[in-house]
Amino acid sequence: MTVPTDRRRLAATPETADEDPLLTHLMTTRVVAITADAPCTTALYLMAATGVRHLPVLDGNRCCGVVFEIDLARFATSACSPLVRATFRVGDLTRPAAPLPVTARRSDAARRMQDEHGDAVLVSDHGRLVGIVTATDLVHSLAAGSGPGDEDPDEEG
Repeated sequence: MTVPTDRRRLAATPETADEDPLLTHLMTTRVVAITADAPCTTALYLMAATGVRHLPVLDGNRCCGVVFEIDLARFATSACSPLVRATFRVGDLTRPAAPLPVTARRSDAARRMQDEHGDAVLVSDHGRLVGIVTATDLVHSLAAGSGPGDEDPDEEG
């Protein structure tokens, strides 16, 4: 499998917009967030209790990024002492993440994930966090549009 090197090819053209849905059709609107000053152990418990893998991180009313499950797992299993571990806050592990607007499309989310080496993007509407799209959401969306029988009968496989 080859990955396109020309990232511009991922963006939808007007004639393929129906094949490249708006993020509002894919996103999860039940966003579980955490504050930057919360202990990392609180983030671990929150993720386990809610079944999410990404937590938008809030500093007041401003979303300053996302903490990923993998980053918390690495932190929790690191060789640092329990005393050092207890001083770490969510903000210490937060990845910066500029939200995409509600007008963005699936290809925009895929491009952002590729560029940022992440597996989730935040979605905002006029600066207000309204959703999150994960790589799993992208896979489900892509699979829904390319089910068995969608192949071109004139095309050889």
